[in-house]
Amino acid sequence: MISISVAMATYNGEKYIQKQLDSLAAQSQIPSELVITDDNSQDNTVRVIEAFSKTVSFPIKVYRNETRLGYRANFMRATSLCRAELVALCDQDDYWYPNKIAETIKPFLDPEVLLAYHNADVVTGEDRPIGSLARRAAKQTVVAPLSSGPWPYALGFTQVFRRSLLRLSDQWPRSQDGYGQLLAHDQWFFFLASVFGKIAYVDERLADYVQHGSNTYGWHKTSYWQAVKFFLRRRSIEYNRCVVAAENRADLLDHAKDNLEGIWTERAASGAEYYRKVASIYSKRSALYAATNLSERLKAFRTVLAYDGYGGRWGLGRKSLITDMFVGVPIGHLLRSDTMWRT
Repeated sequence: MISISVAMATYNGEKYIQKQLDSLAAQSQIPSELVITDDNSQDNTVRVIEAFSKTVSFPIKVYRNETRLGYRANFMRATSLCRAELVALCDQDDYWYPNKIAETIKPFLDPEVLLAYHNADVVTGEDRPIGSLARRAAKQTVVAPLSSGPWPYALGFTQVFRRSLLRLSDQWPRSQDGYGQLLAHDQWFFFLASVFGKIAYVDERLADYVQHGSNTYGWHKTSYWQAVKFFLRRRSIEYNRCVVAAENRADLLDHAKDNLEGIWTERAASGAEYYRKVASIYSKRSALYAATNLSERLKAFRTVLAYDGYGGRWGLGRKSLITDMFVGVPIGHLLRSDTMWRT
């Protein structure tokens, strides 16, 4: 049986954590360990955990941060302290169904699978249903390396990954998204898994994703007006951010490959090449929406076409092709939703 650690990051979770802890104890396959890093909570979170630890058979290890790290670094610390073959990320305020661990372990019978994630129910703090995470579902049950596009990721509480991905954690402080921030823990592990191995999707609702108004990251429904604003956004700026993010990932993989071996070295090199191509494509798309001259916009569009940029592998596809052709080329430089459409 494959061993699994549960990595939980906590902060002032006294109000919600007991229900989550109880759901871990009720798993049909209990974890090998529960590793908790508390981010200097000022309430009774740790006392609740300590009381719970006396009621279960699996070990619970609690580490308290002397100063706040923030959720990104706190989760990364929690994963670094795990010792089982698999690591399951766990928020303090959700609820796991009894078969969650058992079902998410199954895909790892394939040694090439580095990460698995699943569907979940979205509920209010009063357990009223809101929806599900089905819109995040993968088109295929198992996705090969570098086949899911450059940007997709799964919410952390749905993820289980092989501990072997932690060998690259020393590169995480070098990571950067398009906004100059470190990648969130769930973005980081999904990125690594998509480069170095297969990703599996479990099409089953295995947890309640609880929305209580205090979530670090939550469920948001998009109104019609928000959708219009998003469509009319200043795409040249957005695509420049994609260039920065893609170049950062390429540099990370180039830097990491010298400390890897075998297939990992090969896939790091392939990943770096892939993300440099992504950066090039998004650079041309940025030019498409920034150029004030029609001929320059048309030239940028043709370049993306020549790169097979709309083939889907690069995070684009038919919708992007249609948008760039009928919006970007004619009026792309006029889109200014970030300034003209403020609420």
